[in-house]
Amino acid sequence: MKQIVRQHVRQLVPGLALPVLVGVPLWVETSWLVAVVALAGGAVGIVAILRASLSLATAGAVLALSSLALALRDSSSSAGMLVVAVFGLALLLLADGTHRCKRLEGAAATPSYWHRCLAWWMGRGAISLAIAAVITILAPLVAASLPQVWGPFVAGIGILMAFAAAVAFAWSNMED
Repeated sequence: MKQIVRQHVRQLVPGLALPVLVGVPLWVETSWLVAVVALAGGAVGIVAILRASLSLATAGAVLALSSLALALRDSSSSAGMLVVAVFGLALLLLADGTHRCKRLEGAAATPSYWHRCLAWWMGRGAISLAIAAVITILAPLVAASLPQVWGPFVAGIGILMAFAAAVAFAWSNMED
């Protein structure tokens, strides 16, 4: 019985991401297409969490990201940088939490392990939100100081930096 309770607590962690992944696109733009894609992503996310399936979590994350892209395309107002950063953190929590559930399936983890995981997730979230806040402040200043022709060049640098950060993160996790 105690093992079943522990498993449900483990599933609660990635489950915390689902309201954000479904709610943010619907908050940005309410349309039937956004709602269908967001709810499909939420349903796939629930199945992924219950089965501890990283491939289903990835599929749910793709659907959630697609619903946000549709919502931003159709929206008459822009979503703030911090809202998108929180959405990204929810995507990360879904994938990382589901992976951790799969790794620990059937194992007994001590409370100190979960405290370290919680501290890791909170630290990563705080750093991500701080970076988003800095970008929100600096982006208009950079845009005003550079000619418009440089826009795609600066965006390309940002994409390369994001890719390098993702590779560095994946590389550091391969050592675990």
